[in-house]
Amino acid sequence: MTEACQYLHDKLSRLRRFRRGDLANVPPNGVYVLFEMGEEGHGGERIVRIGTHTGQNNLAARLREHLYTPNKDRSIFRKHVGRCLLARGKDPFLAQWEIDLTTKSSREMHSHKIDEVRLKEVEDEVTRYMIRNFSFVVLSFDTQAQRLRIEKGLLSTIFHCQDCSPSDTWLGKSHPKSAVIRSCGLWNVQGLLGPVLALSECRQIINAGSIKQT
Repeated sequence: MTEACQYLHDKLSRLRRFRRGDLANVPPNGVYVLFEMGEEGHGGERIVRIGTHTGQNNLAARLREHLYTPNKDRSIFRKHVGRCLLARGKDPFLAQWEIDLTTKSSREMHSHKIDEVRLKEVEDEVTRYMIRNFSFVVLSFDTQAQRLRIEKGLLSTIFHCQDCSPSDTWLGKSHPKSAVIRSCGLWNVQGLLGPVLALSECRQIINAGSIKQT
């Protein structure tokens, strides 16, 4: 398990790295792997989140929602990061941040409870954190079944590795609700308990999904 996780970190960290200005060059379908500034593991950068998308040809749009679009109700990842920033600062706005305004009925019931000015400030703070701290690589896989299977296998392998742990200053340790995030060092809470990949399976995934450097 540790050997497989070491291999994943070695190989994934060397793939083409993407940031905000590179979304036009992201393949249409795939699994994304995030690295976070200051987090280390296996002698290099530590993987902190793995994810994918369900809609076909929607990878870039999903990454934009997670990282750069100020709407925490469209991204549980943004919601987690905002929770941690607010909890770390002991900000009482955390209670309002938890309110989901996705549906019309929810907006009708709760919109009046939200300080819109403060909400925009926190959304902007989350976006700044994303831009400053995260970069990502992509494994290209066309079918949804492939993507979901590979996402789950990669997550489980990293989650179960005893040599992957967050730094003492990692933002996720401030999460006010999820002990899983606080302890495991991943910005994921689902898909962590699947079968662990063998080293040979990791090699197959990297070889099949790696995109060419340009």
